[in-house]
Amino acid sequence: MTESPSDVDRILQLEATQLSRQREVDRVLTQSVLDPFSILGVPHTCTPTDIKLAYRNKSRLIHPDKTAHAQARDAFERLKRAETELMDDDKRKSILTMMQEARRELAAEWKREEKGEEFERAVVEKYKAIMVDIEWRKRQRLKQELAKEGAASAKEEEAAKERRKRKEADKAWEDSRDQRVSSWRDFQAGSSGKKSKKDGQSKKAKLAAAAAAKK
Repeated sequence: MTESPSDVDRILQLEATQLSRQREVDRVLTQSVLDPFSILGVPHTCTPTDIKLAYRNKSRLIHPDKTAHAQARDAFERLKRAETELMDDDKRKSILTMMQEARRELAAEWKREEKGEEFERAVVEKYKAIMVDIEWRKRQRLKQELAKEGAASAKEEEAAKERRKRKEADKAWEDSRDQRVSSWRDFQAGSSGKKSKKDGQSKKAKLAAAAAAKK
């Protein structure tokens, strides 16, 4: 059974649509997560309306239910994060501020007036480099803070261990107090008995010596 021209057109259209979906998934995944503008494919001058429209169109195109691409879900989630970031006024302003900083630094490096698409691409790359450096420094500070906290925690644990030892020693000393007192009393009683016996023997010896002298 031969297919009609309309069927062929429909099949070709479906294939073209699937190809477009897969290409868009690949495009989104190749964009840096540091640049939500590129992920959504919108200019830096975009409005919230532009952002919403771009997200709606692209999310329909790469939705995991609409394409068999193995990484469609990853691309869809990345697209959603980009939309969320750019719809946040503070976040968008922060990104644009860093973009402007990258533009100033790059303009000083290029030292020329002619700045076209090549310059704009270089600005984005410069922005990414700045953000990577900021993130690296942030992680280094965090590691240092965690190391300090770990050292302080270890020091506090050692101090707590010493306090526990002293407390246990004091308790053991207090618990043995009655035994020490009893032992001391026994010692004192024994010493008194020996002294009395010795004194009695000494008196007898003296009396015997005196009697012998009278004879």
